[in-house]
Amino acid sequence: MSTSTLQSQTISEEIISEWIEADEEPIGNVTATPDELAEKYAQIQLRVVRSTMDFTLHHLKTSLNDSTYINLAPGYQRRARWDRKKKSQLIESFLLNIPVPPLFLYENDYNQYEVMDGRQRLETISEFLDNGFKLSGLEFWPELTGKSFKDLPLSIQRGLLRRTIGAVVLLAETARGDGDFDIRMVLFRRLNTGGIKLNPQELLNAAYPGKFNELIKRLARHKLFTDLWDIPAKTQNEENDPPPELLQNMLYQSMMDCELVLRFYAIRATILGHVKGSLRNILDSTMKANKGLLQFDEAQLESLYLESLSKITSSLGPRFLLLPNTQRPSRALYDALTVAASLTPNKPFSQAPDVLKTRLADALADKDSYEILVGRGNTVDAIKARVSLASSILFN
Repeated sequence: MSTSTLQSQTISEEIISEWIEADEEPIGNVTATPDELAEKYAQIQLRVVRSTMDFTLHHLKTSLNDSTYINLAPGYQRRARWDRKKKSQLIESFLLNIPVPPLFLYENDYNQYEVMDGRQRLETISEFLDNGFKLSGLEFWPELTGKSFKDLPLSIQRGLLRRTIGAVVLLAETARGDGDFDIRMVLFRRLNTGGIKLNPQELLNAAYPGKFNELIKRLARHKLFTDLWDIPAKTQNEENDPPPELLQNMLYQSMMDCELVLRFYAIRATILGHVKGSLRNILDSTMKANKGLLQFDEAQLESLYLESLSKITSSLGPRFLLLPNTQRPSRALYDALTVAASLTPNKPFSQAPDVLKTRLADALADKDSYEILVGRGNTVDAIKARVSLASSILFN
């Protein structure tokens, strides 16, 4: 059985959920005195103003071409998850006059909106009304299969343009003006608990646009990374027309591939500095700290990651992250070895590849070493011990 087959069978939606839950476990001391709690409460009070709107599809057809009115990107850009069948089913819902879940918009200026949730619904509407795809997989309107908007009878076109989609519009204000409190991030997190399916990495992608975020997404589509994690290789125009096999890949679909790249930088920062909270907080802090990344630093960070990953895969092979008994890929093992390799980037490994593979196999066969390398511990001490053991395997 090939490496790809082994990995593709083991990364499921349930495993992604387990990974997300594990990263919420606290790291370090997060207690506070009553005075500190009272001060924090006074500082972060939000006043959230909410209103509702209804858009006709006819109105959206024009409005979505004006990014100054409704901005779909770049700050809130999620990866496309919908294939043509799902897009068609949304259009069929409008044809049937079935209520569609509302959009969530953030009004950052008068009559200027950013999409917090609903981008794919809006893009589907815009694409279909511009004759961008033909309907398929329809349940109640099979007669319309293969038809684009211009192919529909005029009466159906007019009826479709009169359909509406609701929107909840949020405008938040805070007493703090020092720029250290991200209002949108708070709204994203609270909305997420209310049913909007934004996972933690999608929240980070939305809240921290910029060079570092683009670097992470670019590295997640690099051949070294996609080969390692069994993700379909990058194709031309995949942002606008992603192939079905890519949309079906759970790591890509959930943006967990981007989080795997981010973990490298976050855990490396944990080893080199002082952190507290949960691993999720460390990931947040890493995104925030690098939001204003300069081009020179971007090139250095890119080189550091690719050289570390190349160094590891060249010596240990592309299967190094698979656990021997279950053949499941281990994030902890991936973290430990890639970060360990990056801490002394100019230092060669101490032994030939065969010796290093034997050392790693012996460590994973030993109960205590196994627990250090792949255990669930997310304390600072556990992370440091994991990277330290990986370093000894590679360099001693």
